[in-house]
Amino acid sequence: MIDEYDVTQQSAREAAATAAFIPPVPVRERERRRARAAATLALLVLAVLGLASYEFVANAGHAQRATAAAHPRGQARTARAGTAAVSPATTTAPSPTAAPATTAPATTAPASTPPPKVLTVASVAAFGPAGTTDGDNPQDVAQAVAGDPAAPWSTDWYASPDFADSPPGTGLLLDMGRTVTVTSVRVSLAGEPGASLQLRAGREPTLAGLPRVAGASDAGGTVQLRPSAPVHVRYVLIWFTDLPPTPAGTYQASIYRVVIQGQP
Repeated sequence: MIDEYDVTQQSAREAAATAAFIPPVPVRERERRRARAAATLALLVLAVLGLASYEFVANAGHAQRATAAAHPRGQARTARAGTAAVSPATTTAPSPTAAPATTAPATTAPASTPPPKVLTVASVAAFGPAGTTDGDNPQDVAQAVAGDPAAPWSTDWYASPDFADSPPGTGLLLDMGRTVTVTSVRVSLAGEPGASLQLRAGREPTLAGLPRVAGASDAGGTVQLRPSAPVHVRYVLIWFTDLPPTPAGTYQASIYRVVIQGQP
């Protein structure tokens, strides 16, 4: 027991002696160490706070861009609302709505009628009630279209103007050689006025096949015979129903020119 006590006391004395020989840390050195430790800790705290702030700001910006991309119309409405809020007194008058354009329906202009032409007569024949077999003065028919008033074609002379007790008429048949369109016939008469004549036209050289299409009464000089509408015919008949008087007291008609107009 005594030995153990001695050993313990000896160890305590050695430890105390050893501690007595360790030089003490100055006070100023301890303060500087504490200051450096505090500064280091503060720097670490600031670094942690800065990193956290950067992450927060970065995450917030990313979320805002994602929201804007997902809702562009909302942004537009927000922008417009902001603009309206800044200047509420400004109003824009509604623009007038343009009336729909109307297109006039296309119209087709009527085809213009070509001017009439003088048609060539193929042949001329004296014509009576029975046709070309009993016409007046057939040997002189060419003079009816020659244009010489001093040498016309003339009918026979008759005792009455209306062929009393005689055939109902006499005239000239003009053959066009083919079907043509006739719009008018101009007849030049020689002698005294007072003739009544008809313009008859058709496709058969018979009195029944040549219906009346125009006429004139008490005529003299140049007579214009015009159908009410153009006729498409081959034969044209100038048919006298009344004859003008002559100086000899008889009745007779004379023709020196016939001009037929239309389209060939």
